[in-house]
Amino acid sequence: MKTRLADRVAQSGWKAAALQLSPYRRRIGRAYEQESRLMWAPPGEVAREQEKRLRELLRIAVSAPYWKAVIEQLGIEPDRFTLSDLPRLPFLTKDLLREHESEMRVPTARGSYANYSGGSTGVPIRFYQDFDYKVHMSVSTRLCNEMAGTFPGVRMAKLWGAPQDKRQIESAWGRAKLWLLNHRYLDSFDMGPERMRQYHIELEEFQPDVIQAYASSIHLLALHLRRHGIRPTYPRAAIISAAERLTSRMREEIEAVFPVRVFNRYGSREVSAMAAECDRHAGLHVTWAGHIVETIDPATLEPVRGRPGELVITVLHNHAMPFLRYRIGDVGQIEDSPCACGRTSPRLLDVLGRTSDNFLMPDGRIVHGEYFTHLFYGRPEVRQFQFIQNSVEDYELHLVPGDGYGGESGAGLEEEIRSLIGHSARLRIVIREEIPKTASGKYRFTISRVKVREMVGTE
Repeated sequence: MKTRLADRVAQSGWKAAALQLSPYRRRIGRAYEQESRLMWAPPGEVAREQEKRLRELLRIAVSAPYWKAVIEQLGIEPDRFTLSDLPRLPFLTKDLLREHESEMRVPTARGSYANYSGGSTGVPIRFYQDFDYKVHMSVSTRLCNEMAGTFPGVRMAKLWGAPQDKRQIESAWGRAKLWLLNHRYLDSFDMGPERMRQYHIELEEFQPDVIQAYASSIHLLALHLRRHGIRPTYPRAAIISAAERLTSRMREEIEAVFPVRVFNRYGSREVSAMAAECDRHAGLHVTWAGHIVETIDPATLEPVRGRPGELVITVLHNHAMPFLRYRIGDVGQIEDSPCACGRTSPRLLDVLGRTSDNFLMPDGRIVHGEYFTHLFYGRPEVRQFQFIQNSVEDYELHLVPGDGYGGESGAGLEEEIRSLIGHSARLRIVIREEIPKTASGKYRFTISRVKVREMVGTE
């Protein structure tokens, strides 16, 4: 398998070389050399590098009014700060990001740009990242890809659906970049039976080495193929599952259809791809050159080890809006013992939560639940939401309104949803003061009561 992949990459090597002409790609290459080595380095060496980067981040953070006040109030000296001092910093939450967005920005950050996350809490947030973050995001993604046995130049199909990614992909430069990278993009926000049949034909022709997909989207495709007795010859090397929780049953059903193993991955818009499975499938290795991960008891806020806890993540490379001790809202367990693969980085044994339901539309399309989180990106008039499908013809949108909700904004939002579900479907918009949490303490931002197997006709 390795020889075949290497041959395929060599045949398109000039494409990869063309991309390396940009200063951005050259900087990625330099950062990759260091961070790749640190995945295998002794923990003490990595701790020293993390501490160095953390001090740099704190020196930059004092330029943001919010962090300047925090650092001065706590009497923190950035140049003397150590990893053991990290618990002195307060937690960063999504509510704080919403309330103090402008005060958390570093005005001197180079190449700053806005990004958005719906998040499993159903509370859309806006935040900022910069050129340094973008470089290390690419490095972290490459390290995660390598753990699945893939590397630059392999033929990759992405079963993905983020609108901002789609807009970039459909531009002239986006299409050229896909060709240079040997990538193909398939829209996971539209996965009815006919569309999945077309995706299968396209993938058989393209013969990707790797498929990267939302966990539920590749699972849906696997169920569709199984129902029709189809055994695909693709992909050649791996399936990378990302963006939501991959259950053991989903993994089994995907691997029963496709000829390769599934490699799970964890990350988000706020923290990038930051943990991934290696070929031992014994947890997800954290890319610890760019991320410090803690686990806490969500009730007492005390640190926990050896059992699941709420994940708290410090991102070491976002100089536009520092993410220090960020409570991302997910639960996981950290394993520090060495992995049989030889990498020394800690592993996440499992990540709980982050489930997006799929929705069966009246016209037969299957729409990934992430569609609705992206729909609310950058909408301050909606503070929180929950979208519920009771049946193919019956829907509810529960809203906690923010500033400016009502009138044109409310009507425009309703029209966008009706354009998806059809104007004959029932849609009730319920204004609420709050969205109730589940028993696990989290919000479910999308709920579909139509079973997955009904969508693909297996029940």
